[in-house]
Amino acid sequence: MDNKRLHYVDWLRVLVILSLIPYHAALTYLRFGSVYIKSPIIGMKAIPFLIITTPLGDFFMTLLFFLSGIASYYSFQSRQAKKYIKERTTKLLLPFLFGTILLCPLQAFSKGLYEGFHGNLFQFIPQFFSYKIVYYLGYAHLWFLLYLFVFSLICVPLFKKWQNSKQIEKISIFITKGNNMLIPFIFIILLELFLRPFFHDSQTLVMDWANDTVYLSIFIFGYVFAADKCIQNKIKEYFKLSKFFVILSLALLFFINYKWQVEGSSAIYLTILWAFVKGIYECSAIILLICIGDKYLNNGSEKIKYLGKASFPIYIFHFLPVTFFTLLFINININIYIKYVLVIGLSFISVFIIYETISKVKLLVKSVFKSDYKCSK
Repeated sequence: MDNKRLHYVDWLRVLVILSLIPYHAALTYLRFGSVYIKSPIIGMKAIPFLIITTPLGDFFMTLLFFLSGIASYYSFQSRQAKKYIKERTTKLLLPFLFGTILLCPLQAFSKGLYEGFHGNLFQFIPQFFSYKIVYYLGYAHLWFLLYLFVFSLICVPLFKKWQNSKQIEKISIFITKGNNMLIPFIFIILLELFLRPFFHDSQTLVMDWANDTVYLSIFIFGYVFAADKCIQNKIKEYFKLSKFFVILSLALLFFINYKWQVEGSSAIYLTILWAFVKGIYECSAIILLICIGDKYLNNGSEKIKYLGKASFPIYIFHFLPVTFFTLLFINININIYIKYVLVIGLSFISVFIIYETISKVKLLVKSVFKSDYKCSK
């Protein structure tokens, strides 16, 4: 076991979360993808948006669950099971409930206005919390928090068993032998191939077998990866191979998305091919980014400390400004790419303003409580 912090994990998490703003803003202009405002464009004009969404959409959630598994290892090492569950509840379940109850209706209100709803926000809220909640995307992007919370609870007995035993060492000996490192990745690819075509992004947790099995498996593998230095070193041997498969699979994914988004094809073979290639791409991209991150991003600078703290609030709130500014510009008669850039720029400014405001409020509350405590003493 090696308890040295992997700083590049923080960088990868931050970069993925920051990419959500251009990703979700681009989905507005494509046929497929869950966003509140849809205005798909036809033909070759969609290509720039495909260039942005294709590399991100088919792997970044897998990477986030892998990074969360790594974070869970460090979290579990510094606290007992009860404290781990309490920490997961505070950091995942409570923000999920807060966002679903307060944030998601506000985001969905923009969708309602865009589609002709007449009324104010308070008149819209009962409509959101009705049978139309799924139509209005329900808990939207916050599904990640719900899944991660459930996965964390499911894995508590397993992580507790591994905490004070030599099982991780035995797993490491097996995985680092020969090409056994490929076994967990091949398992992920097979899950994608056999489950993803039938359970495609329902994000309901219950009976969502593709997301449940793939993300739970990669979450557990992230924990194992963080726990053993030998595994971290072994995975670097596949750096060159991962580059080849990332390029190949990304080219195929772009072809598939072009057929779907631009040509409007609904051929069954595309779905099966997509599921298979998606598995290859997300696994090879994780290996590639681990190797690049370890080489170039493994430092604990002040910049990553700031962005690391900001990343979670940015994740929670990013969809709100993206949706608001998209609604603001969608019907203005200017170049579509200018609209897109404006939405991205203003959304980034907004989320950092939100983060700074939250940080200052927290500091103010802490200072008030400290002063009250001193006065009482």
